[in-house]
Amino acid sequence: MYSSKALRVENRKVPVCTVLKHSSLDPPFTNTFLLPQSPAEIGTTFELYTRDNRTAAQVLNSQNRSTIENSNFDPTNLTKIIIHGFLQRGSVEFVVDMKNALLDKATMNVIVVAWEGGAQFPYNQAVANTRVVGAQTALLLHRLVEVKSLELSTVHIIGHSLGAHVAGYAGACSPGLGRITGLDPAQPNYHNYSTAVRLDPSDAHFVDVIHTDARPYETVGGYGIIEPIGDIDFYPNGGREQPGCDDETSYLGTLGYFLSHGLSQTEQSISCSHERSTKFFTASIRHSLSQHGSQCRFRAVPCLSYESFLRGECLNCLPDICPIMGLEAPNSRSRGVYYLTTTSTPNFCGFQYFVTLYVSNSSHMIANADLEVTLTGEQGSTGRINVHSGAIDPGSSFMTKDLISNDIGNATEVKVRAIYYNNNVFRLFRTIQHEVTLCKVKVDSVAGFTTRFFCGPNMVLHAGQELTITSYHLQEEDCE
Repeated sequence: MYSSKALRVENRKVPVCTVLKHSSLDPPFTNTFLLPQSPAEIGTTFELYTRDNRTAAQVLNSQNRSTIENSNFDPTNLTKIIIHGFLQRGSVEFVVDMKNALLDKATMNVIVVAWEGGAQFPYNQAVANTRVVGAQTALLLHRLVEVKSLELSTVHIIGHSLGAHVAGYAGACSPGLGRITGLDPAQPNYHNYSTAVRLDPSDAHFVDVIHTDARPYETVGGYGIIEPIGDIDFYPNGGREQPGCDDETSYLGTLGYFLSHGLSQTEQSISCSHERSTKFFTASIRHSLSQHGSQCRFRAVPCLSYESFLRGECLNCLPDICPIMGLEAPNSRSRGVYYLTTTSTPNFCGFQYFVTLYVSNSSHMIANADLEVTLTGEQGSTGRINVHSGAIDPGSSFMTKDLISNDIGNATEVKVRAIYYNNNVFRLFRTIQHEVTLCKVKVDSVAGFTTRFFCGPNMVLHAGQELTITSYHLQEEDCE
């Protein structure tokens, strides 16, 4: 029952699960200078929740067959395993919220891996302990196979931070495991180390990763691993600082906070961006509950870089090309790196539109102007979208992106307004210098909506007036 994933230890190939049974700092376990603590010191517990016991956990013990036999565990249902990270516990808010969302979604087995005793300071010790917790999780899965005839292909492990690497160890010891989701897998002590000590695509049939704090880890921030480590890697908002997050702190800062405030408050303050990955995944479960076709999804697109994505160079995705980040990720056969943007609001989801204004070559030079657009589609309208502020040259173009909460569908009308002023210093004195003439407006989206080019005669932006354009074409040359 060993994984095919193998390591080179002392010049011989040894299955990873065999290595896990021995305390050693030999390669590949060079990512920490401490040996794992004993199972008794770590105190890992496995708490089973089902729709029959949503709030009162049944504790499963791999060494006590009766706890498994007499539990509500049903092998005919999907099994989800949630593993928390550093300085957290099984009752941390994200675990409870995710467990409840999963049980709302469907009848399933939800197992929470609580390893609080091994997830505390020093961080290097917690890193070492992931080996033990991973092996314990694998052992429980093997017992469920023996006692309940569990099929490992129906198991999905969801691990956050260090918990993602625990999931990697568990998967390496469980051939045939269905899926692992890494929620911003920890970077410190894992970046540039062997795949044997971290989550990687060989640990399950499908490995998806959400990166939300993927910045270089020096003294501040960057708790999440930077490089792609799954079959599919999502980088919402570029995978770096998330919208509404500005409270990043270092592990040294976290240690000081822990000493001053204790564990219960510290676990809430580790990193807003790092923790956002858990909120994204829980939100994705909630999104999937909707039966409405227009319900928002975390649709992501392939692109050379996030900067290219922001420039609108990777649009018009079809479902089989652009996967949905979160619970529904396996529904696409896509693999690789994907980007998307989110909001800072609780459901974090929006509909991404790109608008480009093209200025006619016949326009006169103007001092400065604010350009604003309002889109109306088949299902609603947006508010005013700021496209540009500043100088406008003849023949220039200005593109903006806007993430709106409601799906307006294909655009049917564009309204453009220009507010002219002398310069940025005297913006209060809004006196017109010249008037801009547009030659076309391009409206695009990352969803499967059709690119539309709006144009018409005499598209002059008069001061104090809103230009409305309802005529559109599907080919850009039709607006020439």
